[in-house]
Formats: sequence, C-alpha cells, structure tokens
Amino acid sequence: MSFRRPRLIVLIATVLFVALTVRLGFWQLGRGLHKAELAELRAAQALKPVAPWQGELGETAWQRRFSVRGVWRPEGQIFLDNRVRAGQAGFHVLAPLQLADGRWLLVNRGWLLKRPGVVPQAPLPAGEQVLTVRFEPPAQHYVELAGDTAAGAVWQNLDWTRYRARTQAPLVAALAWQLDGADPLARDWPAPGLGIEKHYAYAGQWFLFAALAAFLFIFLHWKRRSE
Repeated sequence: MSFRRPRLIVLIATVLFVALTVRLGFWQLGRGLHKAELAELRAAQALKPVAPWQGELGETAWQRRFSVRGVWRPEGQIFLDNRVRAGQAGFHVLAPLQLADGRWLLVNRGWLLKRPGVVPQAPLPAGEQVLTVRFEPPAQHYVELAGDTAAGAVWQNLDWTRYRARTQAPLVAALAWQLDGADPLARDWPAPGLGIEKHYAYAGQWFLFAALAAFLFIFLHWKRRSE
C-alpha cells in the first residue's frame, strides 16, 4: 500500500475545513458548558427564600423569587395567543404593574383557556398589589408567519419594541412570571430551558464533519502498490 500525493489545493482545503469544523465544535461545546453553569446558578437561585425586589437584574436575579409592589395598569394588558397547556389552547395574560418609581414591570399573570368565538378577558384587581414573581430576561426570539400579528389586545408574540411603542411607558428590562394569586389563571410554569442539549448536538455534528473530511481525504489518496 502507498499514499498518492494529493494536489496542493485539495490538501489546503481539507486542512482548512477540518480546522474550521473542529473549532466550531469546541465553540458549541463551550457554549453548552457555559449554559450548564448558568442552569446550575439559576437552580440555586430558585431555592433562595422570597425577598423584596430592590431592582436586581441579570444572572444573580434570573429565576430567583421576589416580592414586588405596584398597581395594575389595565390599558397595557395583552393576550399572547396559541399557548398550549395540558393539550389545550389558550393565552398567556400579560399586564404591566406600575411600581413606586413610575416604571412598568410587565408580568405574565398566567394561562387562560381559549374559548372559540369568545373575546379573552382577565379582570385586574384595583389598588396596590403584592406579588411573588420570578424574573427572566426579555427574550425577543420568535417566528411570525403573518404580517398582522397584533389584533387589538391579542398578540401572537411579545415584541418588546412594539409594546414600548404602544404603551409609551418606561419598562423594566425583564419579564416577571407571577407565582401566586387568587384569580383563576393557571400558573404551573415549567422550568425554562437554556437549550444546552442543542449545543452539544451541534458540537457533535461539527466533530463528525471534521472526522468525515479527514477520512475521505485519506481514503481517496490511498492506493495499492500494484496500481
């Protein structure tokens, strides 16, 4: 057996491709490990006792339970459509709580069952409210299949830019998920995922591409001595 000398351009292209895919594999692996650390941090935060919120945001606040005080602003309430719970379609009911400093804290109040032909309603109690909430960053990743996705108070997704333009109010840069309350809204929120497994899967794909390229390079340039 002997090894056929490859063309220089083929050798360079193979080396560059293998180096790139290996680098991308380690990058995805690093992102997965980083998110795994964040998941551990957030799990520890969720076990801490409820504390009055003093404006904390960021990784030291996400998933931690806080108590907040404020007054509901009904004019800012919206309903996010097509939210499924236990196999049933419904809405997530979002409403702003005006804090003592004047800012609005957008709160996901809970899940409301969708009834065909019935306009969703979720009355807000008057007066000062004390809520137990957990905070999450204001995510903005979604896919919309139609151009008109906000019909009055019913929206397909929470678009922060659109919501700010509609309310013209100073918003806290976080979404609060309400954990308690006497109204009939459902609040059995699942633990949010960080997509850790996705990064590990992508890392495996990149490493597989690198191995396949190296194997093909060797296979195509290996020949018998009799040739």
